[in-house]
Amino acid sequence: MRKNVSKATPEYATSETLVWWDMDNCPLPNGYDPSRLGPRIDTELKNLGYNGPLTLVAVGNLDGIPSEFLNVLASDGFVIKHSGEGMDESMIDYFDSRDRLRQPPPVTIMVISGDPRLLETVTLEIYVRPDYGYNLLLAYPPYSEPEQPHPSSFVPCFGGEWLWDRVSLLKGSSDDEETRRLDKGKGSKMSFSCELCDFFCPSYEDFTSHLQKSMEHADMVEELNDDRDFKFKLSLQELDEDKLSSSYRAKVRKTKSYFKSIHEHCTSKIKFKKQPKATQEVVSSLSKNSSSSKAKKKKASFSYFHTNN
Repeated sequence: MRKNVSKATPEYATSETLVWWDMDNCPLPNGYDPSRLGPRIDTELKNLGYNGPLTLVAVGNLDGIPSEFLNVLASDGFVIKHSGEGMDESMIDYFDSRDRLRQPPPVTIMVISGDPRLLETVTLEIYVRPDYGYNLLLAYPPYSEPEQPHPSSFVPCFGGEWLWDRVSLLKGSSDDEETRRLDKGKGSKMSFSCELCDFFCPSYEDFTSHLQKSMEHADMVEELNDDRDFKFKLSLQELDEDKLSSSYRAKVRKTKSYFKSIHEHCTSKIKFKKQPKATQEVVSSLSKNSSSSKAKKKKASFSYFHTNN
């Protein structure tokens, strides 16, 4: 499904387009051929009139991703970035680099992500640069549609949005329809980088060697994992401290009181439903006693009447 998608305006028809793909939060659907991804996005954009240089950037934590998968992306001209902390830093670095240009040319940025925090970051970066000529495109999984207010209300130019599924941006088409343009943007000179180690290289072989064999990279990954472990333990400690606070205990007491009232209400209903049978027996017993009493009184009255006469 596409929403509010429009043809490229003249200033963006021949200018550069950068597609930023968040691999961590927006993976390919199961069974989708990665070799189709570049041509599919390329074709979709060309059909809308975006005919300038196109750079596809894939960012994510590459630990555990099969080398065959990355090799396919590399062969198709993707710029591949290893990041242990998500795509936020990569995008902020990109905006900062364009700030160093006195008159940056207009550019179209397509963000593919299911992370609302990242989308907020990108929107803010564009919002504070209203005169820099940014045109924003979005793609996201069906379960993470942007909340209101929509990002389009904060950017000067918004070109449309797609769902990241097989019936929208990743829809099927014949191989003849899907092509990859020859001009693959500026990423071909330094296509591979590891943001943990500030490592950059143009060779895929050198890049994979760095990820798999570099002691520097192994130390940085271990440091990152230790940092995550520390943050996790700190969060648990803060949670335990919150549980000891007076406000937390008051909330617990209020919740217990609430459930107790519900329990008492439900219990009273059960007792009320059982009551009629017992009540009926009591009423029947009282009725019998009352009838017997009346009969005795009537008999006594009758005997008294005949005795006096």
